[in-house]
Amino acid sequence: MTSQAGSIFLTWENLAFAMPLILLCSFYAYFKYVPLEYGLPILGVLAVIMLIRAQIQKLKNKKLEKLDEDMVRELVGEDDSDDKKKEAEAKKSRQAKARLEQRLAAERKSAAKSQQGKKGKKKKGKDDDDDEDLSAFAKKKK
Repeated sequence: MTSQAGSIFLTWENLAFAMPLILLCSFYAYFKYVPLEYGLPILGVLAVIMLIRAQIQKLKNKKLEKLDEDMVRELVGEDDSDDKKKEAEAKKSRQAKARLEQRLAAERKSAAKSQQGKKGKKKKGKDDDDDEDLSAFAKKKK
């Protein structure tokens, strides 16, 4: 056998298949030969240590992400003041658009009311709407 090929018995696949049996035998031996008054506290301490380690890892990752964001901002040259200015300008433009929309809506309302008022006066005066409608369908003589 060559050293590059490795052993056919010691592979990651074989370890993955054997892991349940290895864990079962390890738990049996642990509880068989280590008294419960010592074994359970040891397992509890190990569990707490694993939880603390996971929390520390999360904190490190968050710090690293924040540090990366700060580095990117420094490299790009953006400051917090620029971000604040952009946000303020965006807020002003949104407010201006809202005012414009309100003004246009008010103008549309007043125009609609004036149109309704004109229609009401026309109906009260005469009922010659039929003549206008008929003129649209009349043929012009050439």
